[in-house]
Amino acid sequence: MTQTTLHTDIVIIGAGIAGLCLHHRLNDMGIHALLIENGQIGQGQTLSSQGIIHGGSKYALNGVLSKAAQVISTMPARWKDALNGEGDIDLRDVKKLADHQLLWSKDKLSSKMVSFFASKALSSRMQRVDKRDAPALFQDAGFKGTLYQLDEPVLDIPSLLKKITAKWRSRMLSVPSNSQYQWQRSGQQLESVQVGDITIHAQQFVLTAGEGNEVLLQSLSIKQPSMQRRPLQMVLCKSQNPNQPLPTIYAHSLGSGSKPIATISSHKTQQGDTVWYIGGNIAEEGVAKSQENLITEAKQLLNNILPWFELPALDWATHAVNRAEPKQSNLTRPDHAFIDSQQNLHICWPTKLALAPDLADQVLKAINVDAIEKRSYDNPDFPHPEIAKPLWDRVF
Repeated sequence: MTQTTLHTDIVIIGAGIAGLCLHHRLNDMGIHALLIENGQIGQGQTLSSQGIIHGGSKYALNGVLSKAAQVISTMPARWKDALNGEGDIDLRDVKKLADHQLLWSKDKLSSKMVSFFASKALSSRMQRVDKRDAPALFQDAGFKGTLYQLDEPVLDIPSLLKKITAKWRSRMLSVPSNSQYQWQRSGQQLESVQVGDITIHAQQFVLTAGEGNEVLLQSLSIKQPSMQRRPLQMVLCKSQNPNQPLPTIYAHSLGSGSKPIATISSHKTQQGDTVWYIGGNIAEEGVAKSQENLITEAKQLLNNILPWFELPALDWATHAVNRAEPKQSNLTRPDHAFIDSQQNLHICWPTKLALAPDLADQVLKAINVDAIEKRSYDNPDFPHPEIAKPLWDRVF
């Protein structure tokens, strides 16, 4: 077995959206960063995402502007700058599925909730939509509820991955999925990591592997921070009749609780079929249910929250995914992106797609980019990872 040695300023392990954002920004700054992936780019949580750039409005549905809602509130504007070519990363070619999301209630909202949505705290993030300005689905005479527009764009994740990987793909290393990581230290500092027959020397090391961080931390004999998984079983459906496609919708269905009953986003398969990808409460509570039972429940749910709309005959699927996060008490959702620095090792979880730019900011600060000794490296050529297939083309 021939040993290969690579040299870089910074090693990043894990090519989900967090690692990709950081990798792009570092290399744009003239810092040599090498991204390692043991599968396909975006294959985990990133391509299981609905593409929603949350601004926190859905965390305020109980009538309280929570800490989580405040932390994430600046993210839509941050991503919009990037989509306009004015942000930290130029994302002008990324396809936007929607400029806004919708929030609808089947019935009239309580006056208390209407007042809260119109309050100073939320009025800049959500506006009431008049029926005549609503999408066709909500212009139907049978729709008797209330409709709001949320200032939160929805991105096409496959096009985001294509754009964000293109410029610096030559600095992305593909390694086998069963690769073992062996670390070499010099005192308290990490000096290199050996992955299979490749040894990589670097000044700093960053873990952005999502669920894969758990195995990496074990390989480093690090017990804290530890990881938690919050599982989901998402539901997908598409029309069996190409002449009767599902309407395009990006919306949260609001019930009486503090979480959306369902969050529906629309995506196109390679064949051009519209797929509804359904998350929200049904995905959280559907974790332990059989695929058959969850699909039955989803059919009833759609009939309940869209009673005026006659659904076509549908093909159904479900998709199980774990949200990997730093461990919280009672397995609650973390409020913000997370980084824990131990010497020159930085352990990261963005916790949400929308927070990836914020996580990159925190890492740049933690590694003190101004102190990085920028060098040029003459590395041998190595294999580069491919982008994973979109979820809808895998399940249907």
